[in-house]
Amino acid sequence: MGVKGRLKDMGLVDIIQIFNSERKTVAVHLGSEMGYGRVYVKDGNIVHAAYREFTGPEAFYMLLSWKDGEFEVEPNGVAPEQTVTGSPEALILEGLRRLDESKGKGGSAGGAYVGDMESIRLINRLLDLGILEKI
Repeated sequence: MGVKGRLKDMGLVDIIQIFNSERKTVAVHLGSEMGYGRVYVKDGNIVHAAYREFTGPEAFYMLLSWKDGEFEVEPNGVAPEQTVTGSPEALILEGLRRLDESKGKGGSAGGAYVGDMESIRLINRLLDLGILEKI
């Protein structure tokens, strides 16, 4: 059985971290007024992301910027191809860096960006999970 919810209640970062820590294989289907996207996780690692004509990390970064919308998790969802390599942590950190950079330029990634409070919440969550470390 899958799980459904709203991104404003549980963001994509949280969803990915849960399935990464549990080493699960799932497909996360995302929908909002901005369109439809998918992120595939295999054994806890992101292996494919798709949004509009984009695939791979670029698609993931765009989906990461969504502040609202719906998600549905499909257990054992199999990716049609592998377009992403590397750790989920590295992808998340790069995505957050891009969102912050986009915000600084007065732009927006895909029409939305992570606000200051949400950025702080995400960083604290990464610290809590041991993905980031204070120095």
